[in-house]
Amino acid sequence: MNLIVILLSLFVERFAPSVDEVREYRWLQRIIDFTVTHSKIFAAGGGVVGLLLILLVPILIIGFLQANIAEWNPLAYLVFSVIVLVYSFGPANLQRQLKHYIAACDAGNEEAARRYATSIIARGKIRDDDEYGLHRAVLDGVLVENNERLLGVIFWFVVLGPIGAVLFRISSVLRDDLFREGEAFESVAESARILHGILVWIPARLTALAYALTGSFIDVLECWRHNTSRWTHDWVAGSRSLLIAIGASALQFRTCRDGVEVDDPSDWHGHIDSAHKLSSRTIVVWLVVIALLTMWGWT
Repeated sequence: MNLIVILLSLFVERFAPSVDEVREYRWLQRIIDFTVTHSKIFAAGGGVVGLLLILLVPILIIGFLQANIAEWNPLAYLVFSVIVLVYSFGPANLQRQLKHYIAACDAGNEEAARRYATSIIARGKIRDDDEYGLHRAVLDGVLVENNERLLGVIFWFVVLGPIGAVLFRISSVLRDDLFREGEAFESVAESARILHGILVWIPARLTALAYALTGSFIDVLECWRHNTSRWTHDWVAGSRSLLIAIGASALQFRTCRDGVEVDDPSDWHGHIDSAHKLSSRTIVVWLVVIALLTMWGWT
């Protein structure tokens, strides 16, 4: 059933733009706001207590529904799983955002292009002193967000069911939103960063492997051999660097301190499109593997 749920969810994600408007997680922001007002209590245990209390309500609700609906009716459980998985994707469709970004660039609307780029790169940075900093950041974002928005969610859905998908998405939202709440909430924010680093570690490496299989395998091996120590130095944040470096190598681009380097800087849109196509091929590889696991009765 997992494969059917994933296929239906990807179909909805691709052809139902309205779902982007639903995935704003206002209810989670209310929990965060409440937590901020009680920061002295929730910062206990190095922020772990606060993080667990934030996660408690949504995880208990989804876990309860998952257990009871599965026993009640398989068809209802399928519908429930699709709804949860679609909601856990995102927070927005990457392909639609890329179309808006490229259209803004072609129209010469720098303000709109920067706005769309910011929504694509999530926690990435745009270097204003780099002539191609905006395009470089978007290309990096495509290689990273493929895992953050879809594949990481799918991985934990396969492992834990709907509760796994929700846990991954909430950890991502908390990682980003809690860091914006200020120094008073720093310990809980750090706990959220570590939690997301743990959850993203395995799917990021599976995504990197898929990049190698759908791109230049030899270049990826060379990149892996020279950069392994850098990624293991900070295992929490290293997944982002790994995905950028491996993805760029799979596309036969170079990486440097500032991000991805390409041979033809005038064709950044073409390079971004190549990165998106690589991401799409990676999703196909994942689906094939999940289909095989389903045939063997492992999911």
